[in-house]
Amino acid sequence: MIELLVVIAIIGILASIVLVSFPGASKRAKDSRMVSAVGQARTVMTYVYANEGSYDSLACSLEDMEPLCAEIADNHPTKGTNPTIVLSAGGTNSTSACMYTQLNAKDNYWYCADSHGRAGFVSTAANNPGQAGYCLVDAVNNSTHCPPFD
Repeated sequence: MIELLVVIAIIGILASIVLVSFPGASKRAKDSRMVSAVGQARTVMTYVYANEGSYDSLACSLEDMEPLCAEIADNHPTKGTNPTIVLSAGGTNSTSACMYTQLNAKDNYWYCADSHGRAGFVSTAANNPGQAGYCLVDAVNNSTHCPPFD
């Protein structure tokens, strides 16, 4: 009887350890899904530019972007929030694009990908003047790109 109680106690301790670490693992899994979706969206950026010569039509309403934006919205810390897409030239004859979304596992961390082939993690410490959210906008060169990565 005592052995049975000891085994039950050990199982209880192990179960509590697993339950304590589960929320962190769940947040990291959601972040992985969003990072993957943003990476795939970067491929769509290339496709749009190759076919149209600009990024003007790049939006979550675009057929190839809809499932990616839905994946991000489902896993976003504020459920239902789409990624932010920033175009150079404000959406008319855009020559570059940038996309970012907030992550779950770390506070104030974002994932950014741009049409220049750069992608990475950005914290609010990387906030720079002239920045539209977490995409840097260079009005002189009519370009938008991710800020320096952490």
